[in-house]
Amino acid sequence: MLAALTAWVVPDMAPEAAGAPQYAGAVTAATLVLMGVWWMTEALPLPVTALLPLVVLPVSGVATMHDVAAPYANKVIFLFLGGFVLAIALQRWDVHLRIALTVVRLVGTAPRRLVLGMMTATALLSMWVSNTATAVMMLPIGISVLAMLGRGRGGVDPRLSSALMLGIAYAATIGSFGTIIASPPNALLVGYLSETYGVEIGFGQWMAVGLPLSIVFLLLAWLVLTRVVFRFDPAPLCEDDEVVRTELRRLGPMGPPQHRVIAVFALAAVSWIALPFVWPGTPVTDEVVAVVVAILLFLLPSGSDCGGRMLDWSDTRELPWGILLLFGGGLALASQITASGLSVWIGERAHGLDGLPTVLVVAAVCALTVLLTEFMSNTATAATLLPIMSGVGVALGYGPLLLAAPVALAAGCTFMMPAATPPNAIAYSSGYVRVPDMLRAGFPLSVSSIVLVTLTVTTLARWVLGA
Repeated sequence: MLAALTAWVVPDMAPEAAGAPQYAGAVTAATLVLMGVWWMTEALPLPVTALLPLVVLPVSGVATMHDVAAPYANKVIFLFLGGFVLAIALQRWDVHLRIALTVVRLVGTAPRRLVLGMMTATALLSMWVSNTATAVMMLPIGISVLAMLGRGRGGVDPRLSSALMLGIAYAATIGSFGTIIASPPNALLVGYLSETYGVEIGFGQWMAVGLPLSIVFLLLAWLVLTRVVFRFDPAPLCEDDEVVRTELRRLGPMGPPQHRVIAVFALAAVSWIALPFVWPGTPVTDEVVAVVVAILLFLLPSGSDCGGRMLDWSDTRELPWGILLLFGGGLALASQITASGLSVWIGERAHGLDGLPTVLVVAAVCALTVLLTEFMSNTATAATLLPIMSGVGVALGYGPLLLAAPVALAAGCTFMMPAATPPNAIAYSSGYVRVPDMLRAGFPLSVSSIVLVTLTVTTLARWVLGA
């Protein structure tokens, strides 16, 4: 009903794509609303909803199947695919656990330092592994640490337990600002700008913007959790770190598989960051590096006693194929919003914002995104808002990036509700976190995220990305 009403309200317009009918904008708007509602309510699985453009747009005559299907193979999808394969290799050979345990061992058992250490390890992992997988890996470690520290003491202060569990969940979210492959909204932004406007954002460029934001936000979240919301005794809980040493002994010394995974990981990271500077105009793009790394992991022998290669095809069962479909659907819809002329029409409706300061407009976009992403998937939020906000940005003379970038960054700022993002749900399921705790800690962080993302976009992103 809502989609039909939208199609009736949106007038015929001159589409930008040659040969498209004048009603293309109305059909595209109706599709946008229908997909947005289904994504928000999860009436169908999110990846299934993402397939809707493949049916609606060709059948209605708005676009050809060739044009609609092309974004499902956008180059950024292969960047994410390679990142997923690398993450699976890190998990298969327990490299992620070694990183986390080593960080915790270094920081010791003073409560505030312990929370900071666990958050740092989680954020580092979340830059390369999905935030959900990171939370799944790190929360059991956190629970084990709490159990060990509470032994013989009648348990650990519940405030410390809540702070540690929420710290891990929030750090998994905050770390995903750091790289393109860390979060679907990041990749959606990069793919959409490249596909629609020819604006290219490199891996190193993104890190130059996202990494400082992650660091500042991580420290802020740590301060909020340990000094504002949960005030616990800062005295060390025990004299040694036996639980960490025990876990490291259980994993045993690093062997050839671990060394080879780390070598491939280092190759990927260095190539993504350094290639554009060492070889300007290189044809070896970030996507090529990701695919080469993925192929290498299937080619290299593991060197383990069991033989075999670093990865087998059976390991790809762990790949989140649904996320890749979600990318494709979001990019297909966004492409059609531009081709149909709908983005221009939406932008023209936003001319009333002309007189507002740029900072306020960006802050309003951040606030809207943060609000929506508490109730619907961050990927779905980004897929819905990116084409709209980029169109508004172009109409207001800002260009496509200035209002699209805050959508991608703010879409990950989900801190208040257990169901808002998987890391929150996993932390809640641990039994150490209550909903009121999450609301008390999450509200100031959500408000802070609007300020931090706005400042990042209007300063650092403008300088590095030319927003």
